[in-house]
Amino acid sequence: TSGSIQITIHFVCNMFLVFGISMLVVDMMADNYCFMEIYFDSTYVDSTGCTVYTKAEYLFLMIIALAFLPGFIIGTVGAETIGRRWTFISSIYLGAVFTVLLLFCINGYLTYVEVFGAIISYSAYNEVLWVYAPEYYPTYMRGTAIGVQNGIGKMGAAAGTFLTEYLDDFDIKDSLYCFVVVEVVACITILFMKRETRGEQLVDTRLSEITLLNQQSNESGNQ
Repeated sequence: TSGSIQITIHFVCNMFLVFGISMLVVDMMADNYCFMEIYFDSTYVDSTGCTVYTKAEYLFLMIIALAFLPGFIIGTVGAETIGRRWTFISSIYLGAVFTVLLLFCINGYLTYVEVFGAIISYSAYNEVLWVYAPEYYPTYMRGTAIGVQNGIGKMGAAAGTFLTEYLDDFDIKDSLYCFVVVEVVACITILFMKRETRGEQLVDTRLSEITLLNQQSNESGNQ
């Protein structure tokens, strides 16, 4: 169905963003993108051409990784309070805003804020996806459907990791343009997902699914 295709697209987009941003932050620091490295003055390149980071920089990268945690919490709480769909929309569009802002280099401090905002948005997107997507399917086929879509989504993870590293040889902004394109695809796709599953009666068998569809059809006819 169209819903299955849309969810599959979101798995690909989300994994591209989550895995890609993890690689991108390291590259941004190594390339001193938008003065990010100006606050760490002892980074150097060794004789083999590898960038050597200080303890402070490793600590910063660990903090960046921990930024995924508040995103997971926000995604979970939002899905249970304002609903799956609106949390989904909010996280995707907010992530798109932070991603676009990263293209406009103003200063290092603001770049850090934008990076944190993007990571929190991507992780909230990931969390609510794993809540929202399974509820699209009845229990008897849920595991298979999500397993297949998660497997296809791994292609997004591979693409995000590869493209981020490959394009970094040219310009960090080339990687960011890829992120923007993926965000645009996600923003457009979510507009076609009208169903809100919070509080919805979930079905366990094919017979229950048919009964529920007939019930919903009768209610629509009576209105």
